[in-house]
Amino acid sequence: MRLLIAFALLAVSIAIVTVLLFSPRVDAPNEAIHAEVAGIGFSYARAYARDEATRVGGMADRLSFTASFPAFAPLKAKARAGESVTFTVTAKDDGLDPSERPAKLYARFLTPETLDGPGGLVLRHFEQGSPYDSEELFIAPPDGRTFFARCPKPETGAPGEGCISVFRKGALDVELRFAPALLENWDALYEGAQTLLSRMTAPRRKKR
Repeated sequence: MRLLIAFALLAVSIAIVTVLLFSPRVDAPNEAIHAEVAGIGFSYARAYARDEATRVGGMADRLSFTASFPAFAPLKAKARAGESVTFTVTAKDDGLDPSERPAKLYARFLTPETLDGPGGLVLRHFEQGSPYDSEELFIAPPDGRTFFARCPKPETGAPGEGCISVFRKGALDVELRFAPALLENWDALYEGAQTLLSRMTAPRRKKR
């Protein structure tokens, strides 16, 4: 009888361990994830991760995050359109520095006309037939080195995070995507992204 009870308890224990090992893991939003891109260490709450690779962490070619605006906190499930910013981090490109794109890449495709844009930005139009003719360019005076964004023309009806801005931070290139409505607060957008990135990154530990 005792042997039978012992076998029964053993079977129950094995079943419990099996369930714990193989049942789907419930994500813990505040769990700290550690990752590395281009020799730069990252530490961030799981809730910031935009895709599975970023949720897993470790050595990566790219990391993608989503944050609320203007707080740059993890995005809540019921956030409305226009309240979020996504940014993707990669190793810096060996080519043109992002701050030079308005003057050295986009300038040859622009029409001569300049218009007042939101938040003190300058609005420039791309020539018809150019690679960017479905977009508009917004630059911070005088030359867009501080900030620029390419956004879809209003008539295209592009939804969601249609604007793209890129900046370089050390060994990293950072691509921001956000709704055109946030251009009015581009300085807070740029500063918030920089601050959050600084909080997430840490110096790489030297091997002993």
